[in-house]
Amino acid sequence: MPPSSPPPGRSSTDEIVPETLFLSTIPGSSPSKWVDRFTSRERRVQLVNHDVGAQVAFLAPGPDGSAPRGLPQLGYLRWRLDSTPEALLAAGGVDPADVHVVRFYEEDPVVCVGQEHLLAAWDATADGPVPCSELDPAEQLDPARFAPEPPIDALDAPEVPGAGERMAVEIVATGAGHVVLPASVARMFGRKDVVVLPLERRGDAPEASDGHPGWGVALAWLKAVDSQLVQDFVGAAKGRRPGSSRNDHLQTSPAAPQGGATAAGASRSGKATTAGRNRAATKGATGAGSKSSKGGSKGAAKGSKGSKGSSGSKGGRGGKRR
Repeated sequence: MPPSSPPPGRSSTDEIVPETLFLSTIPGSSPSKWVDRFTSRERRVQLVNHDVGAQVAFLAPGPDGSAPRGLPQLGYLRWRLDSTPEALLAAGGVDPADVHVVRFYEEDPVVCVGQEHLLAAWDATADGPVPCSELDPAEQLDPARFAPEPPIDALDAPEVPGAGERMAVEIVATGAGHVVLPASVARMFGRKDVVVLPLERRGDAPEASDGHPGWGVALAWLKAVDSQLVQDFVGAAKGRRPGSSRNDHLQTSPAAPQGGATAAGASRSGKATTAGRNRAATKGATGAGSKSSKGGSKGAAKGSKGSKGSSGSKGGRGGKRR
């Protein structure tokens, strides 16, 4: 079959200038799977790697009160689960009503200590996660103390993103104190002379008030700069292929399930995802049928193998990050 002729006014040798999506990231985020799924000759992604302290900078008004530039158009948010993304936005001077937030997954907390620290002897396999009551508040290091001032322009990334977390881990390596981090951040700045231990989460602790809440992670963007480019990237993060007719257009944080799974990253806490629960329920319902129907179902299942790309077969699968 001969190749299709180029559109009028364009020769076959003309280069396609792709649209560029600027994506604000934070330490521990790994958007590579999402980016690979989204990138094509027509689309590409430019990462702007920010510290957690500057994660709402791309959503905030300019220093003189002017409207945000609109770049990056999209970015990561991470907040403690004893709070909300709306509270995080408000604390950064952003009106939550101006922002779309789509929640993706949760992150487990870990505690990092030096090899000479008393907690380094803790056996997580035998004893389980470290209870928060075992941590001395006076010893806790706050990475924000060592982080540089956030940039004025959201397109200006720090020279060394995650400098605050990196410095806290270096201090911990000397045997002084401990630092509590999301598991992904601890992996990013891991060292051989630092022991990383799981920390007990709320719900697993004996008392409801004990334990660390963990963190939620979302993608956020200003309603004013919403575009097909942004929607297509969010769709790719949800596991959709380019050109899919499905559109979860503008799902805001109150309506989105907390810790919902995506093809690019499921709940790191290992909790069941919505899609997983639905599949389990379907499986249970099928299993409840009479044994005599097994032969017919088997034949039907065989014939349906070609429907692998159908809705829910891939988009609901969760994998560990990112």
